[in-house]
Amino acid sequence: MSSAADNGSVIIDALYRAHHGWLTAWLKKKMACPHHAADVSQDTFVRLLSQPDLPVLKEPRAYLLVTANRLMINLNRKYRVEEETLYSMAMLASGQSGQDAAHVSAIRQLLERVLFILLGELDERTRKAFLMSRVDGMTYAEIAGVMNVSESRVKQYLVKALAYCHQRLYQFKAELHG
Repeated sequence: MSSAADNGSVIIDALYRAHHGWLTAWLKKKMACPHHAADVSQDTFVRLLSQPDLPVLKEPRAYLLVTANRLMINLNRKYRVEEETLYSMAMLASGQSGQDAAHVSAIRQLLERVLFILLGELDERTRKAFLMSRVDGMTYAEIAGVMNVSESRVKQYLVKALAYCHQRLYQFKAELHG
C-alpha cells in the first residue's frame, strides 16, 4: 500500500472516530428506525471510502450530512417504489379494483408477462437477487451468502431491480396512453 493510501486510511479512521457517533445520533432523530439510521451512517462512510481521491474536508460534518441526506432520499425512494408496487399487487390480488373476476385475472396475467419481460431485461446478478428475495423469500443475509456479496450490495441489486421495473412500467403506461 502506498503512503498516500495509508494517509487516506488514517484520515478516514480519524473522521469515523470523530463523527460516526454524532452522525448516527443525528440520523436516529431523522429516521423512524434506528437500524436504518445505523446503516445510513455506515453507508455514508463507505461512500467516502469508495471515492478514488479523498476530498479535502474543511467542514467534515457538513459533507457527511449532505452525503447522509442523499442516502436517505435514495432509501425513501426505494421504500416508496416498494410500497406502490405492493399496493398495486394487493389491489389486484384482493379483487378490490372494482372489476369483475375475468378482468382481474387478465390484469394479473398481463402483469406477470410484463414482469417476466422486465426481469429478463435486468443483468443476471440483479435478477437473481430480486428473484431470491421476492420469489424464494430469502433474507438479505441469505442472498449475500449465496451470491458471495455484502448485504449492502444485495440491497443495491434490489433497489436497482425495483427502480428499473417501476420506470419501465411508467414507460409502458405512457406508451399506452400517449
